[in-house]
Amino acid sequence: MQSVNTEKPAVNTKTHPKWKHNILVIEDEPEVRESYIDMFDFLGFKVDVAENGMAGLEKLKKKPYQIVFTDLNMPVMDGLQTLRLIKKNYPDTEVIVITGFATIENAIKAMKQGAFDYITKPVSFEHVRIVLNRCIQTINARRENQQLKDLNDRLRELNEIKNKFITLTNHELRTPLAVLKGYFDLLSMELKEIPTPELINEYMGIIQSTINEMSEMVENMHDLSLLNNYTQQLAKKKYKINQLILNIYKKMKSLFELRKIDFSYRLDPRDPLVLIDPQKMEKAVRELVQNALKYTPENGKVLLRVKLDLNKNLVYLSVADNGIGIPHDKLGLIFEPFYEVQNEMHHSSSKVEFMGGGIGVGLSMVKEITEAHGAELTVESTPGKGSIFTIILKAVD
Repeated sequence: MQSVNTEKPAVNTKTHPKWKHNILVIEDEPEVRESYIDMFDFLGFKVDVAENGMAGLEKLKKKPYQIVFTDLNMPVMDGLQTLRLIKKNYPDTEVIVITGFATIENAIKAMKQGAFDYITKPVSFEHVRIVLNRCIQTINARRENQQLKDLNDRLRELNEIKNKFITLTNHELRTPLAVLKGYFDLLSMELKEIPTPELINEYMGIIQSTINEMSEMVENMHDLSLLNNYTQQLAKKKYKINQLILNIYKKMKSLFELRKIDFSYRLDPRDPLVLIDPQKMEKAVRELVQNALKYTPENGKVLLRVKLDLNKNLVYLSVADNGIGIPHDKLGLIFEPFYEVQNEMHHSSSKVEFMGGGIGVGLSMVKEITEAHGAELTVESTPGKGSIFTIILKAVD
């Protein structure tokens, strides 16, 4: 039996980085396993042990290990086979092999197969400390590089979002401003003569409508600033979800009539109660209905529905349409801020028109409000056939 050299040099474990490093030692001899536990404890690490390669692989299935020390000469599964399987299934795990001088050729084979390093028997604290520190530095450098890559990717993503925001906001603001300026100029010219009250009322109505549109746009931008912050702003109370549906239907029915779209609702006869902020939840559902309106062609259908599942004690609030649908590969993107089905360079501003756009924060806001309520938001969609957005809430007594 090859034992561990227990001569203990001074070791400064505070020099080890603070990232967590799980260590597994695979050794078939019980006495040697115990000595490894003592040695790593002295070095400042708690380790797990396994009696052979097969047992070690079972431990790797249950817990992530950044570093594995394994003997090469073991029964059941030798160290080389263990190394190959670890590197195949857990490529980021570093493996350090332990070998006797008589099997140094196997240590070289292990290095060629992906081992980080090898340690010869009898194992000394100093040698383990040096190899372990170097291994940890390598792992940490890899982690830091990945973090930098992730940060760079995020910065690029944020830059794209910023550019989209500038493009969409520029378009959204320029259109109503042009309308305001045009009708203001017309009104100014008409006032030089004696305009009819009907003409003044017509122009003022258009100006008022445009001002309302811009106010809503500013409100949407305010909503954007609240993303990720809805939880702290909820004023929850027990509320009949059927009533919320009726409120939305009454407010939005005329928009669907303009587009010749069949807009209907189906309430649950049990009139379920939910714990919500009525104003915020109505805003979220209204946005889903608005979305259905914009992406459903004329003569299409939009259904607003409430269904109570008593077995699960859940309320399903869904908005279904038979519109253009969403491609499967885009379903993960639609809740991102500023995402739109069409390219922002071909953006069209409208609350009602088919494929009309906004600043692209609506579905992001719906997701945030839903999650702030502890609810779930799901979407099912088939291109060319339509979409179903569902908010799943807990029913209350």
